[in-house]
Amino acid sequence: MKTVAVRIDYDPETQTYGATSDDVPDVYAVSDTRDDVLARFVRSARLHFEELQARGVLPASGERHEIVTVAIDAA
Repeated sequence: MKTVAVRIDYDPETQTYGATSDDVPDVYAVSDTRDDVLARFVRSARLHFEELQARGVLPASGERHEIVTVAIDAA
């Protein structure tokens, strides 16, 4: 399971919600309700990850892989 931070914005002028994530820049969603925009984002992200796996860009969830965070000092 992959965890991402999702930003939900509300536009009072159009009365719609938008969902984006810096973790998944190619995925976004728009809806009339907060719950629905989040559900749409999750659905879209799942399809995006499946497509990346099919193209071999992202390892299948059963493959062994590791993600680490490192600090790099700017010179």
